[in-house]
This record gives sequence, structure tokens and C-alpha cells, in this order.
Amino acid sequence: MSGLQVARVNQWPPSKVSRMESGHHNVTDLELLDYLVSCGIYPAQAGELMDLCRQAMRDLGYWLSPHGEWLPDSLKSLIYHESTAARTTTYDPLVVHGLLQTADYARAWIATERWRSPESVQECVDIRMRRQRILHLERPARFTFFVHEQALLLQVGGPKVMHEQMLQIVLLAALDHVTVRVVPWAAGEHSAFGGSFQLLEYAEHRPLVYLDNYATGLFLEDQEYVKPYRTLLRTIADVALDEGQSREVIAALANVYDRGSERNAGHRVEEEQL
Repeated sequence: MSGLQVARVNQWPPSKVSRMESGHHNVTDLELLDYLVSCGIYPAQAGELMDLCRQAMRDLGYWLSPHGEWLPDSLKSLIYHESTAARTTTYDPLVVHGLLQTADYARAWIATERWRSPESVQECVDIRMRRQRILHLERPARFTFFVHEQALLLQVGGPKVMHEQMLQIVLLAALDHVTVRVVPWAAGEHSAFGGSFQLLEYAEHRPLVYLDNYATGLFLEDQEYVKPYRTLLRTIADVALDEGQSREVIAALANVYDRGSERNAGHRVEEEQL
């Protein structure tokens, strides 16, 4: 529905809807319920939104509100840019990308930051799971994930967690708008492309590159710096397995992890293929 349609249903001035949606009007519980019902969303489905409304009424705002640990500015920006991009392409050499992670995988990985409390770890996991909703929108963007084979072989949380993680990737790769391609170990030095990065492309704006570093994330918007990453993605695509081959590798690893092998998963896959 357009903002004008919502305004007409609720007998509001169109400017009120615009100000509500842009955050320039403090929305009461009743106004939010009227808004949601007019869009076909009912109170039983709206619990989280009601909580956000109450936080906003306290002049906090959701992503600026404390969640045990405050979200870094770079993550808030990434969440925004991910949700507005028309196409996202990622390269991850060591870890499965956050948009593909299971909750158990994310929990095990985030918990390696030993300064975090159990509550902080869980809050971060919850945020990561909510980020993944963009993969399941009614009109989703296009997503291409290049993941290095070593990221699939690095055991995070143990064989059971890795088995579920491999299955998760296979299931998500079956979505029409999601492509997953594996960069193989066998390519040797030709499979080394540096650290992880993310190219975000928009219908009406210039593309951005996001670099994920230990202390913070960095956005590159100067096209002089964005262009080399676009070129690098073409090189990665030339080296990566195609979608079918990638599914076979990930499914084979799922089988290995399912048997709870304590041996190197990569060697087991090679033996079975031989």
C-alpha cells in the first residue's frame, strides 16, 4: 500500500503517514495498531513492532538502544545498506557469511570474543538472525555469496553444528534469488583474494563496498576504490566452482560432518571422491 492509501483508510492527513514513516512523529501504540491493521498485520503478529514503538517513545530508537552491548556504527550502517541494496555480492575466505549462518554457528563464532557475556552473545545472535529476514522478503534483492572452501572446512562449534550449517547453505542456495559458489582449495595461490568484502549495488545510487575488519567495518564509496573490487569479483567468479559443483561440495561436507568425523573434513571428501 502507498502512504496515501494508508492515510485514507485511517482518515489521517497524508503528511502524518509520511512523518510516522520517516521518524518525525512519535507514534502511539494505538496509532501503530491502526497503521498495521490497515496493512493487514494484526496485534498477534505485531509484538516486536509494539516493543520498538515503546522504545522510540522513550526517545531511544531501536538500533541506538543498548542491547547489552551497543551496536557499532558500522554494523548499523551495514544493516541499513543491506536492506536497501538491489544486489549484494560477498566474498568470505575464512567464515560463512552472516546472512547464511545458523544460530548455533553464529553463537559459537561470536562466543570466541571472550569479553562478551552470555547475554551479549545471545543478543548478537538474535540481531544476526533478524538480519537474515532480507533473504525471505516478498520481493527480495539478488544475493551472490562466494565462500572459500577453507571457510567450510573450519570447524565452528563442532561437527553437528557444521552439519546443520552445510544444510542451511544448501537450502538457501536453492532460492531463486540466492547464488552460492565455492572457491576451491585446489586452485592454490589462485584462490587467495585477501580479506572478506561485500559489494552493495543499488537501483538509483552508486555502489558501495563494505570491508569487515576486526575493530570496525569500513565503507568505500569513492568509485576509484570501488572499481577494483568489481574487477576482483570477476576474477573470483572465474576461479569459483559453478552453482551445481558448489552444491555437491557443500552436500559432501554435510555428509562428512553428519558422521561426526574428527579427521580433516577436506581429506575425507577427497578420499570419497577418489
